Amino acid sequence: MRRRRALTTICGVCAALLATQPLVSRAADTWQPHRPIEIVVPSAPGGGLDLVGRTLQSVITQEKLSNRPVTVLNRPGGSGTVGIAYINTHPGDGHYVTVQALPLITNQISGLSTIGLNDVTPLALFVTEQVVFSVPGNSTIKNGADFIQALKKDPSNVTIGVSSSPGGQSHDAAALVIKAAGQDPKKLKIVFFDSGGEAVTALMGGHVTAAATPAGVVLGPSEAGRIKLIGIPGAEREPGALANVPTWKEQGIDVDFSTWRVLVGPKDMTPAEIAWWDDVLKKATSSPEWAAAVKRNLWTADYKNSAQTKVFLQGEEARLKPLLAELGLAK
Repeated sequence: MRRRRALTTICGVCAALLATQPLVSRAADTWQPHRPIEIVVPSAPGGGLDLVGRTLQSVITQEKLSNRPVTVLNRPGGSGTVGIAYINTHPGDGHYVTVQALPLITNQISGLSTIGLNDVTPLALFVTEQVVFSVPGNSTIKNGADFIQALKKDPSNVTIGVSSSPGGQSHDAAALVIKAAGQDPKKLKIVFFDSGGEAVTALMGGHVTAAATPAGVVLGPSEAGRIKLIGIPGAEREPGALANVPTWKEQGIDVDFSTWRVLVGPKDMTPAEIAWWDDVLKKATSSPEWAAAVKRNLWTADYKNSAQTKVFLQGEEARLKPLLAELGLAK
């Protein structure tokens, strides 16, 4: 009889403990991947989005956060829309996610695509990242002032390689700098590349005068002397490896702009799937390996969960619509 009462008491305690568990954790337990997870990167290997996707894959694997394998699939094209279209061939399926940046919003504003926020399930904001302006290591352009002077002297002789679509993060940054310098951003000679890595490769080969790319792809070529970093559009200088790169504000160009990286899933994901990703991504972005990648790739950590990311992206859409219209980049 005493044993029966003891078991009854233990069961009652366990039930009470389960009842007090956070709802998110309990929801996350209701869905687990039952096949490999695909992280779709909508750019070529070696770019800023690719770095985020492969870092996330590595952390989830190393920390054993998924009971199924995690793979990275590069599907460049359409400035991110090819990747979104691909995951939406698996509607509501949490096994398929894609890393995205500003074109998730700006593609629709600029008229490049009809695909936008309503076609995805926001899962996380990972990081913000500076857009870095650079020139070849042997260029006669030594700094931002030289670059602006070259533009004013003969705009037709200056080409800028960007790692985004029309109206995307690098294009926006370049247009803002040109506008603040008193030039017409609609007259920019822009060359669009599928990734920051491709834009920097073209720069080193002398195919463009300058490049505007995510910070993570410039450090190696800069340290090797193959490119020179002449400016960032942030409000203040970055610490660490970018500490010696002046802001455009320091050089008389009043610009404050940065980009971001988010993870989204297909439309109509279930609450249980979203809860699983919230749990995994919170753990992943809190890991030492993620912190090391943030430092190595010159990112700024800024994790937001699925609900916070949805609100953030809606705010960015409201901010970017008038900005692109002002720059002449809206439809």
